[in-house]
Amino acid sequence: MNTSLYLLYLVTAATTVLSPGPGVLMTIMKSIRHGYRGAVWGILGVASGTIIMALITVSGIGAMLRYSPEAYDLLRTVGALYMVWLGWKAWKAKGFSFKLAGHEAKDVVFDPNFVRWRLVMEGVALQMTNPMLIMFFFSVFLQFIDPAYSYREQVTVLSVTYFLLVFFIHTGYSMVTCHFRGFLKSDRAARVIYRTGAILFWALAAKVAVDLIH
Repeated sequence: MNTSLYLLYLVTAATTVLSPGPGVLMTIMKSIRHGYRGAVWGILGVASGTIIMALITVSGIGAMLRYSPEAYDLLRTVGALYMVWLGWKAWKAKGFSFKLAGHEAKDVVFDPNFVRWRLVMEGVALQMTNPMLIMFFFSVFLQFIDPAYSYREQVTVLSVTYFLLVFFIHTGYSMVTCHFRGFLKSDRAARVIYRTGAILFWALAAKVAVDLIH
């Protein structure tokens, strides 16, 4: 493993993960509603989606997407449409009470309508259609592989590193968000948060659309 190249990858990947995007937005919104014990399932999904994306990047499918602008743009378009749907879902979400915000997260997590694996799959689905993640893996990821070293070993190390960065950085976002849940006391505050999230999802989708046009 090329140590200097790996350290550069570490800085680049960490900066990318720290930057607010669809994944961070989803983590924050799930943390507000379910607390960390619920949001962690979504975080696992978001992190797992990066492993799948890495595997696609180094596979034949990845090669096809890299050398076929039409297929690449189609994937980004699907991602933009998915974010539009997420925005609509957030906009229509009903307000919820934060009366239990000061209690332990388990009081909120064990809701009869709460399905852990649904959150995992939502996180995976988001990452599989996340235009920002797609651009990173298809445009940047392979540049950190040194041909002088084992290809499989490097792909494994870089993929696991990205997974861990996503998990721990998103956990940080979640914990900070949960810390301030007690300040949100009304259904109206919840609606404002979700509708703000909806607008941000739509803004991200619009950015992708503008990039596709140009």
